[in-house]
Amino acid sequence: MSTLVFQNPFSTRFVQPGAIPWLATDISLRAVLFRLYDVDNRAIICGPHGSGKSTILSHLASVAQREGLKVHCLRIRSWIDAIRVMRVFATINPKQSLVSVDSWELLGFLGWFLCQFADFRGLCVVVTVHERPWWNNWPVLLHTKADDKTFRLLVHELMTKYAGSKTIEFSGAMLRDVFQRHSGNLREGFFELYDHYERQSRIPFSRK
Repeated sequence: MSTLVFQNPFSTRFVQPGAIPWLATDISLRAVLFRLYDVDNRAIICGPHGSGKSTILSHLASVAQREGLKVHCLRIRSWIDAIRVMRVFATINPKQSLVSVDSWELLGFLGWFLCQFADFRGLCVVVTVHERPWWNNWPVLLHTKADDKTFRLLVHELMTKYAGSKTIEFSGAMLRDVFQRHSGNLREGFFELYDHYERQSRIPFSRK
């Protein structure tokens, strides 16, 4: 008896930053990159947990690469990552590079020093924060806030791309409920849909 293998559209590899589809808005990512140049090359992307900050940052880095910039993608998890940021800030060519830093606010007061250093060197830097830290006066490049429509569109894109011939469907009411219970956190919503998809995928086999 053959075993049917399916892909769960909400697996981490499909919904992680850079992998999740970019939905066109009233402004293109290329336009966002040019807006960065207009604000002296340093800015923040601000928004609550799971609102798409890391995804936008990842896609923006890809656009910068296509524009010929050398991109350095960093994420703050511990003091070791702070050392990496300092090393990159100190060694890159300001005119040919872009640095993206996720979870910037975790740097604490050290972030103030790095802001001053980036300003001094004229670096091109985009960072993500949940709320603007008091020590960072860079302008806000984008505010991210997910809505119910965006969540449903992303679910449709993921199902279309990865579910294949599977006939599993989620009602609009169910998706609205998931979105609202997670307070607009797309990441947590996808985690819940992963479990729903797993259960529904096995229903036909349990009845045989």
